[in-house]
Amino acid sequence: MTQQQMQGLYRYCIMLTSDPASAEDLLQSSLEKWLKRGQPQAFNYAYLRTVVRNQFIDLCRRQQRIAFEPIEDGMPSMMDESCLADLYIQHDLIEYVIARLTVADREVLYLWAVDGYTAAEIAIELNQPRGTILSRLHRIKQKVTEMQPEKMVVGGDSR
Repeated sequence: MTQQQMQGLYRYCIMLTSDPASAEDLLQSSLEKWLKRGQPQAFNYAYLRTVVRNQFIDLCRRQQRIAFEPIEDGMPSMMDESCLADLYIQHDLIEYVIARLTVADREVLYLWAVDGYTAAEIAIELNQPRGTILSRLHRIKQKVTEMQPEKMVVGGDSR
């Protein structure tokens, strides 16, 4: 495993937990689980990310703090992926938005914006229908557009 891959997993953990200390704990427990399986020489980044995600879900279930919104499987897609390509978010707005998203939405946003996955790839990764992912991306876009920059206070400066 390269340092870059380890940093990518750590960023993924931060996106899930929203806390650096919790992210470190999640990454460590996931790596321990992966090493106990006895195949560290057969490194697979996608598999290890799945271990991280499943470990996070297990932890959240224990703490009962995860809030996944049910989405109808037959729900029509409200937008095309190309519409999201035009969405530009400033750095200050990113932290503001991420803090207000659910865990499920943060995960989809991370896979789409950071890892560059398509909706189809995210659907396969998360074992959800593509329409569900497109709907999540659409709702994320709506939340971003509803959060007007003039309403948010960044760094205590309200100019």
